[in-house]
Amino acid sequence: MDDKFAPYKRYRVGVHYQEGAVLTIYADSPEQAKEKAQEILDDTEADYPYVDEQKIVHRETMVTDIKEMENN
Repeated sequence: MDDKFAPYKRYRVGVHYQEGAVLTIYADSPEQAKEKAQEILDDTEADYPYVDEQKIVHRETMVTDIKEMENN
């Protein structure tokens, strides 16, 4: 255990975190935009303060829709 957490006791706490976001992605096609968005989702991990260690036990991601931006 890291000394920065002394003299606290450790507690195992399960959490559920759900978030929706809209990303503006530069791509050649809707398919490429979806692929890039999924890469971002796969590589993104939550950062929790006051946590000594974390273990992701479930994660669900999806791309919900793709729309070409105006003024391209």
